[in-house]
Amino acid sequence: MRPLFFIIATFLISGYAYSADANQATLDTILAEIRALNEKVSSLESRLAQYEENAEIAAEVSLAAAAYAAKNPPPKGSKDKWYESLRIELRKADVRASGAWTIPETWARVALKMSPEEAVAILGEPMLKKFSLRKDTDEIFIYQGDLDGTGNPIKGEIRIRHNRVAKIVVPNF
Repeated sequence: MRPLFFIIATFLISGYAYSADANQATLDTILAEIRALNEKVSSLESRLAQYEENAEIAAEVSLAAAAYAAKNPPPKGSKDKWYESLRIELRKADVRASGAWTIPETWARVALKMSPEEAVAILGEPMLKKFSLRKDTDEIFIYQGDLDGTGNPIKGEIRIRHNRVAKIVVPNF
């Protein structure tokens, strides 16, 4: 009778251990799925923020177009000059909506030895980032646009060296 008791007790204990291992495997699978879902949600949130930012820019440009059309109704005769003026106003509004870099006062807030993230927080995202082969510059942030709509773009640069602002080239407003 005693050996039968030990066999049944061993069987029950091993069954419980197997059940605990199965539960742990199921829990690990659930946690992995939750991590994957969290990463996907984070990715989707960043994509949504980018789309919302672009929508704000489009809204600013359309408001500028509506304001121009309200101030300057199209003429009754030839409309070529009116459409050209509207095109220039839209181009100017598009560039001005591209960030705070279009305002001269914001360039005064950027300082040497500032981190690149701080400079971008002040000026907005650059139009172009270039890596440099020069010894005094690692990366160049380029801010460029046609602010007056004449076809002559202005350009400003932030030069980065060792993850710090090393040189500031303010646009010629």
